[in-house]
Amino acid sequence: MDFDSFFHDRLDRLRADGNYRVFADLEKRCTGEAKAAHHRDGAVQDVTVWCSNDYLGMGQNPDVVRAMVDTVTACGTGAGGTRNIGGNTVHHRMLEAELADLHGKEAALLFTSGYVSNWASLSTLGSQIPNAVILSDEKNHASMIEGIRHSRADKVLWKHNDWRDLDRKL
Repeated sequence: MDFDSFFHDRLDRLRADGNYRVFADLEKRCTGEAKAAHHRDGAVQDVTVWCSNDYLGMGQNPDVVRAMVDTVTACGTGAGGTRNIGGNTVHHRMLEAELADLHGKEAALLFTSGYVSNWASLSTLGSQIPNAVILSDEKNHASMIEGIRHSRADKVLWKHNDWRDLDRKL
């Protein structure tokens, strides 16, 4: 089999169908607003970013940016591995303690993303709680679907945003 031709054909089909993913090259700006410069084909255009996960704008907050720069200057960049392998940083531990205190909880745990948080939480809870049954909107985010699937718990799906269907399933 000619794998080069095989994969080029598949990529050409994706392009023809409009399903070939092209990433937007964005240069975020530390302005406190959801603004960025979009770089494409040698041109730069100012854009507003409506799809960021930085809901509170903390990634652009001047105090947060200063604290991050100070920490990187003192400690360097990168963890060098996962927390289980490369060790936990004191900064992560302090942030988790502060978040727990803020919410009046015993502890907090940071995840690398919302996707990982959903996946890990649902797969762990579903696999550890005896006879767990997880009810889920049929159009939940992929992170939740994968977490539920990985848990191997029984699941019941209800029609998207249909509380009457959910009520019947309950």
